[in-house]
Amino acid sequence: MSESGNTKGWFAVGMGLIILGAVIYGILMFLGVSFAIGQAAAETGAPILLILFIPGLVLLGFIILLAKVIVDRVGNAEDDHYSKNVDK
Repeated sequence: MSESGNTKGWFAVGMGLIILGAVIYGILMFLGVSFAIGQAAAETGAPILLILFIPGLVLLGFIILLAKVIVDRVGNAEDDHYSKNVDK
């Protein structure tokens, strides 16, 4: 990312706010879903929790891939070089 004197650090602040919002949203979603699952499990029994195993694996895989993309992009010096020097 190209940063001038006026916008230095805006990328870090922007990414921090996006990640913070995603974390808060994820926590609230988790609490809401866990409450709903708890209510359903109380009415039907424990086997309903096994239904969430597969979507849980998918969600975990998505989170791991998203983290990989972010870490690869932030730590890639070649991408930084092209964003600063190419097509200007």
